[in-house]
Amino acid sequence: MRTTLLILATLITISSLGQKVNKDFIDGEIYLKVKQKPLGAVSNAVNLSNELVFLQKFSSDFLLQEASKPFFIGNSENLQKIYRLKLKSPEKTDEMLKVLKQLPEVAMVEKVRLRRIIATPNDPSVGSQWFLNKIKAFEAWDVNPGGATVVVAVVDNAIQTNHPDLQANMLSGIDLGDNDNNPNPPNVSFSHGTHVAGIVSAVSNNNIGVASASNNRVKVLPIKATPNAADHTAIYYGFEGILWAADHGADIISLSWGGIGYSQAEQEVIDYAFNKGIVVVAAAGNEDTAIESYPAAYRHVISVASLDNNDQRSSFSNYGTWVDIAAPGRGIYSTFPFNTYASIGGTSMATPLVASAMGYLWSCFPNLTPAQLESILLHTADNLDAVNPSYKGLLGAGRVNLLKAIACPNIGLTAATIMASGSTYICAGQSVTLSANAGNGNTYQWLKDGTLTNITTQAFNAHFIGNYEVIISNGNCTIISDRTKIELNTTFTGLPSATDKEASYCADLSQSSGLKASAINCNYNGPTTFTYNGPVVGYDGFDKSGDNPAVNVFSLKGNITAVKVSITWEKKDQFDKNSCGYADGGESPFNDEVSFKLQSPSGKIITLIANGTYAGGPSSSGIVTTVFETGASPIPQGSLPASGTYAPAQSFAAFFNESSSGLWTLLPEDDNSIDPLCVKGFAITLTTNGTPQLPVLTWWSAATGGNLLTTGAEYFPSTHALGEKTFFVQAQCEGLCPSQRIPAKLNVVSVPQVFVFPVSSNVSNNPKFKELIQKQTLRFSKNEQNIYQLYDAANPQSDYVPLGDTPPMASPVTLCSTAESYLLIAQDCPTNVITWNNGANGQSLMVTPASPIGYNAYCHKEWSPCAPISSNNILFVSPADAVNITYKVYENTVQTFTGNSINATNFIQAPAKVTYRANTAVMLNAGFSVNANSVFTARIGGCGD
Repeated sequence: MRTTLLILATLITISSLGQKVNKDFIDGEIYLKVKQKPLGAVSNAVNLSNELVFLQKFSSDFLLQEASKPFFIGNSENLQKIYRLKLKSPEKTDEMLKVLKQLPEVAMVEKVRLRRIIATPNDPSVGSQWFLNKIKAFEAWDVNPGGATVVVAVVDNAIQTNHPDLQANMLSGIDLGDNDNNPNPPNVSFSHGTHVAGIVSAVSNNNIGVASASNNRVKVLPIKATPNAADHTAIYYGFEGILWAADHGADIISLSWGGIGYSQAEQEVIDYAFNKGIVVVAAAGNEDTAIESYPAAYRHVISVASLDNNDQRSSFSNYGTWVDIAAPGRGIYSTFPFNTYASIGGTSMATPLVASAMGYLWSCFPNLTPAQLESILLHTADNLDAVNPSYKGLLGAGRVNLLKAIACPNIGLTAATIMASGSTYICAGQSVTLSANAGNGNTYQWLKDGTLTNITTQAFNAHFIGNYEVIISNGNCTIISDRTKIELNTTFTGLPSATDKEASYCADLSQSSGLKASAINCNYNGPTTFTYNGPVVGYDGFDKSGDNPAVNVFSLKGNITAVKVSITWEKKDQFDKNSCGYADGGESPFNDEVSFKLQSPSGKIITLIANGTYAGGPSSSGIVTTVFETGASPIPQGSLPASGTYAPAQSFAAFFNESSSGLWTLLPEDDNSIDPLCVKGFAITLTTNGTPQLPVLTWWSAATGGNLLTTGAEYFPSTHALGEKTFFVQAQCEGLCPSQRIPAKLNVVSVPQVFVFPVSSNVSNNPKFKELIQKQTLRFSKNEQNIYQLYDAANPQSDYVPLGDTPPMASPVTLCSTAESYLLIAQDCPTNVITWNNGANGQSLMVTPASPIGYNAYCHKEWSPCAPISSNNILFVSPADAVNITYKVYENTVQTFTGNSINATNFIQAPAKVTYRANTAVMLNAGFSVNANSVFTARIGGCGD
């Protein structure tokens, strides 16, 4: 459903002289970048037979007319690899592009974009420099008049260098459009650059015309980028101009032109200037749209929107999250050819005002770095949200305020910064300490999600997720920080494991062993996949319906060694960026418009797939998942989209040895309107050279909250109290949320511990049995046939006397028969000197209870530091009584408890086979529990049932 979409680059009605094929590109011109450094001389001229042998076959009448090296003057081997080709037949440009892309010598090929001047018509109703008052320029001059001279390059269509109000602040420049040293306009139509230059540095205090924000501290480096015979509203050699300015003393470069569409060659020129410490300022555009305009939207460029005199966004101004700052731009009175003045509006006018302000600020503080200069200007700007409620976050940092910008470095405050004491990915219930940079006389105001809070301290604990900022004030200085985002971490450490333990009363566990826990290693090196969970994002004609898909990486250590990317997407025959939810229209989706790039946390960008790789196709390929992985085959040129694994267009090696932590952003693009690119999924898998580590194990007194008891794989709790106590252990890998706490139980048993066995007459009449139970070192054990047996611990060679396969019984024991005999054995007394509560002495006691009774034993030993205790109480109860069951029933127990009623608060260990039988009721109260794999029965009935 392709239709014609006309986007005017300015608010002036213009015609593209000589442009017949495409309004967005210079007809028949191509940027070509080779992989190897050219062998030819370092000059603009190109000898095809020496430098570009592979292009000779195109030098006939068929296509190639001429070739040049547009960026040869730059001291950059990278830029010297870029050529500018001009074709004899502009209508064959696309055909030539497809051929060049397939040549092995070619690293990059793209059309040369046509950039246009960004301005509005003359506005004769405005004739004053209200904008200097608005940005508080006059007040700033009173505080600090400035000192050093700063050079601002104006790259434009032409500049009248001898204008009476410009001449004193003008340097010698160049005309790249006509290859001479005369940047002056050939006629009054070439007025734009002169107007821009006056905003940058019209001479102040000369009793002529107008002043500028720079207060005579800026010199203009004039660079003409439009040929005299060409369209005066177009910029043909703007990026050559940027390069020339970078190599001829510019400190700041002001660009009041642009247009839609990304160019790799242009970005590389911007990068060259940035790497030389030069600040580049560019106009956001006048299309009243959020579509990115370039060069303003390039990396390392300050993008400027326009404001009216009431601080509202100018109706023509572009906006968006890619805009950095705003400045007055409507009705700006400035110099005009020849020797006159006029009012013009546009982001073209707001941009030189920002460049002028930055030049003045730099002249006041020449030791500022470019990053500090930009930070001060942006972070002292006046917030515009209140007067632009529909454009919150879309007009950059706000409106320039030179008075505040001057006041802050005067007191040594160049930035408001927020420091986090730990990870800003907090888990539920956690907090992180945020602190601002300290200073004498500073006051603080904290904001959360753009709203002032009541926090006015230099540091505080942030418990809630959100975007935090701090405003630091000191005298006339008011500076705001960048946002620090506190996010909810939902990735949990794996559960640890722990073993329960039984210990004797008053035992020193540190001398034997305590409660132990273990956990699997933290996988700090990956491969770990991080997945975007946001909405579908539509892209169409350089516009998009939402933020680019991104994921935060936070749990890996070390530097990157491998990258893998997965993208789920669809190119649809539909209307625009907002029509991804509609069914496909069924016609050609123009797949060749699709491109994907990936940006790392450091800002480095690589191309995954370039536009023009896919063929248009007769219909949509539907939803596809494209995986990019090193070592795979490249996507075939001219193929249709299909799910599969492919090599990225540029190697992932660009990210190797970088830190993985931070925001990874997918940068999809659809370079023409209509037919949206719909991105439905994005995931990145990273591997690093980090080493696996054990998580930190912590022990707690409760399942949630509670007290931290100790840290480590082993905990040695006190054994000074009888009974079972539950502790909780938790694992945590750095960067992940702690695991849930799992229980570890310690059962402290009495000393001695008394066990009771039913004894048949066959056993009790055995002479060896009678002999053994007299021993002070009597013990019992279970053999491989699960038979319990008695033996003398002091004599390993002694005979073993079998007791049967019935495990020790738990108290209370029901006396369903008064003729049954029981053996009570008291173990674990270190002195083996034991007294029973009935006065008997010895390790064991044979009883045949005829009525309810209780037995316990006392160990004669030194109890310090614990209080003396007796053994557990073995109760023999009547089935006619109410029975209370509180003791743990041990594993393998097979026992029936009988009473008139039963109240149970105990724990049945697995495996066991237990029956609770009562005449009236069995009540299982709080504390009662049964482990899995046990057989438990509760029933009504007495001994005979």
